[in-house]
Amino acid sequence: MKLLIGLLFTSALTGCIGEDYDVGVPTAHLYNDTGDIQLTEANISWETESENVYETIEDVQEFGLSQDEIKVSANQDGALDFKENEKNGGDIWTDPKITAVLLNGEEQIDIKMDDARVFRFPSDKGNYVLVVEFKSNAGSAQYVGNILIQ
Repeated sequence: MKLLIGLLFTSALTGCIGEDYDVGVPTAHLYNDTGDIQLTEANISWETESENVYETIEDVQEFGLSQDEIKVSANQDGALDFKENEKNGGDIWTDPKITAVLLNGEEQIDIKMDDARVFRFPSDKGNYVLVVEFKSNAGSAQYVGNILIQ
């Protein structure tokens, strides 16, 4: 019996040692009444042992407005989530800092999120660019979405 327990314990440890905990750039998702919408990567500065990713977008607002329109209602709830990027594996991020703003010309509206990253879109109608920042020990990733508040 002790031999069996020892073999199981050793197998479990071997599995942990072989795991790849080196994580790549996550994908960002906006959830609203219409479902799950993946946001577009913008500025990325991400360094891990297996991957270094650098992307630079000069005009984030212009880039955001060039994306497909995401229609939402005024005062509608939304939520942000981040998922493992299937092409690079891994979903372990140590205490990421996540912030989001809506841009409309020169106007910038900070989005207040709860612990589950749920927030409410503003009541003012119009076109906005949603800019989400994800910062972790591997670097930072910025995501954008073209939001039409109706």
